[in-house]
Amino acid sequence: MKNKAVLVFLLLSGFLFSQSKIAQIELEIHPNVEYQTIHNFGASDAWSAQFVGKWSLDKKEAIADLLFSTEKNADGTFKGIGLSTWRFNIGAGSAEQGVESSIKDEWRRAEGFLNNDSSYNWNRQLGQQWFLKAAKERGVSSFIGFVNSPPVQFTKNNKAFSADGLSSNLKTSNYVKYGLFLKDVVRHFKDCLDLKFNFISPFNEPQWDWKNGKQEGSPWNNDELSSATKKNRFCF
Repeated sequence: MKNKAVLVFLLLSGFLFSQSKIAQIELEIHPNVEYQTIHNFGASDAWSAQFVGKWSLDKKEAIADLLFSTEKNADGTFKGIGLSTWRFNIGAGSAEQGVESSIKDEWRRAEGFLNNDSSYNWNRQLGQQWFLKAAKERGVSSFIGFVNSPPVQFTKNNKAFSADGLSSNLKTSNYVKYGLFLKDVVRHFKDCLDLKFNFISPFNEPQWDWKNGKQEGSPWNNDELSSATKKNRFCF
């Protein structure tokens, strides 16, 4: 009976709609007037690139073409969507923690460059690094490094997500260390890989609580954002 009632309602709605007059809408297009500027058409490597970037070369190359290529096929169609910006997720190191990270989905964990002894292992995040290079080779010139969570070595709970969702998971005593870490990452990619990050986003989506352990992430209050920024204004 319920299904029949729904069907009758839809039929009546369609009939009434077909009988009503639709007001004519006039549109004026002014192609010479600029209302806004779109600087880039981009996407992020989180979270799949860390795995896809380790697939066989032919598969990786095909996916990179679909993402970044602006070339045309023989029939005139484009090889890819021609992204002009690529965002690189600077991981917090939950992947190294494994199940101890308390992030159940391994696709939402990320490797981190920082070791527990404060040294660096630049052979991590190789899948994502591959896509960075592939993007550059295909003409992408705008790169953004973004952080979901500071390195687990710097956080309050030694996890890559918040315990309470009320404040930043970064220890205040590590604000400067965090800035210096980002500086080292930027410098490494520039000096060793000839790849420049045009922008760094150290506080990704700070309005969320990020306490459920579904992925890396940290909330940030306005006063914390201000304090962390001021303490690191000389790092770069």
